[in-house]
Amino acid sequence: MKKRIVIMLLLAAVMLNGCKADSTAERPAADSVTALDSVAQTGDNKAEDKKAEETAAGESAGESSGQPSETEEGITVIGEFARLSAEEGNWKGLTTEEKLEDFDFLYQTLKENYPYWNLAERTQNIDLEEQYRICREKIKNSETDMQLFTNIQGFVGPCGGIGHLQLVIENWADDYSNLDGISEDLLPLMRKISDAYANDTSVAAYEKIEKSFQNAWKKVQAYYEEQGMSDLLQSDPGSMAQEDETGDTILLDSGETDNLLYGIIEEGKTAYIKIRFFDMDYYEEDRKILTGLYEKYSDYENVIFDLTDNGGGGMPYFDDLIMAPNIDHTCTADTYQFVKNGSYNRKFMDFSEYKPVSEVPELPRLNQEDLSGLDLFVADTYKVEPSGEKKALKGKLWMLVNENVYSSSEYAAMFTKATGFATLVGRTTGGDGIGSEPLPIVLKNSGLIVRYSPVYGTTPDGAGSEEFGTEPDILSPEGESPLETCLKAIG
Repeated sequence: MKKRIVIMLLLAAVMLNGCKADSTAERPAADSVTALDSVAQTGDNKAEDKKAEETAAGESAGESSGQPSETEEGITVIGEFARLSAEEGNWKGLTTEEKLEDFDFLYQTLKENYPYWNLAERTQNIDLEEQYRICREKIKNSETDMQLFTNIQGFVGPCGGIGHLQLVIENWADDYSNLDGISEDLLPLMRKISDAYANDTSVAAYEKIEKSFQNAWKKVQAYYEEQGMSDLLQSDPGSMAQEDETGDTILLDSGETDNLLYGIIEEGKTAYIKIRFFDMDYYEEDRKILTGLYEKYSDYENVIFDLTDNGGGGMPYFDDLIMAPNIDHTCTADTYQFVKNGSYNRKFMDFSEYKPVSEVPELPRLNQEDLSGLDLFVADTYKVEPSGEKKALKGKLWMLVNENVYSSSEYAAMFTKATGFATLVGRTTGGDGIGSEPLPIVLKNSGLIVRYSPVYGTTPDGAGSEEFGTEPDILSPEGESPLETCLKAIG
């Protein structure tokens, strides 16, 4: 199941830093930034950038001047959203009371269930209660449904995506309808999540939002073309394309699909496999290709798995297609998982095995401020069994990672380091690889959906996966790509 954020509309943290705009922590670029965002924020490819508070406030207030939403940096899609007319900006024609009911429900649900509340405030230098108060006042004066959208983004955006917190910006009903490859123990949860995304109100709302985005995108595109900056804009705002940083490395006998890039770096010695996402839509196709590659590279001295910029997807992708074929014994990794005992979490999750946090053992790296906002915990062990009698790849395995490795690809990095499955090379990962599929908060009046990770996951010493990620076995020096570092280590 997809854990990565589909970028089609990720206006969010960059386009509108919210009602207070002083967030500086980086989030994975693959999760949160488009070329459009970069243009509107002076070209810096970060998920949060400092921006003048009055600019952000003006954008989220939904002022309707009828003119392009021009700032010192240019115009933004989110600004155009806020200025849509009632005809274009309404999908239901919500009353003020209905908008406030949705917003209040969102705030209360996050307050009672989102386990990263303290972490988000601490690391992003924000006050969520103050964010809520300011954005609520703006919603009182809003004129369109789309202005509810922009102000919800103004509330959650400054959290920088911590714990997968985000306003969903397109229809994910189809993505969550495919439950192939989901294990039996996860099926009840995934069915509930699937049903939540497929509710009629949300499906209808996101059809309208997607149309509005295309109109706003055209205005922004025209503006930057007029300014002679069109080369900085993606031709396709929904593109998930990445640049594969193989540098000057030449791949022999290479091949490429939408999700894989592979080839030989040195005949008989080093092979290379790039996996762009752990997207379960590619699961069966990639299984066949990877099985063939494992046979082909079986006797190679080194096989490099490149996960750089892999924003996640489904854990079974890594377990079944990468790890299980290449181990000859059961691999395990111990973790702790903390939650808030909120009613919304309990709608989706079974806490019968959880204990009060007062019983948690001493974990030296566990942040006590974060712990103070959590209620329950469980010690959990991840486990992967070998899928064959012997390893498919006999040589040494390497795994490349960087700061954009997040969610289930972070899980892969964490599990790899904990078990010694491969030598981890590159830069410290983005985090949030220990936990659960994010839960959708469905706002009943508007149909808008905000999702969040319900689990605050830590390693056995209490280090938070979201905050610290995973540090590689071999760190890449500044200015050197993970692949270059790896090839130097191979010699």
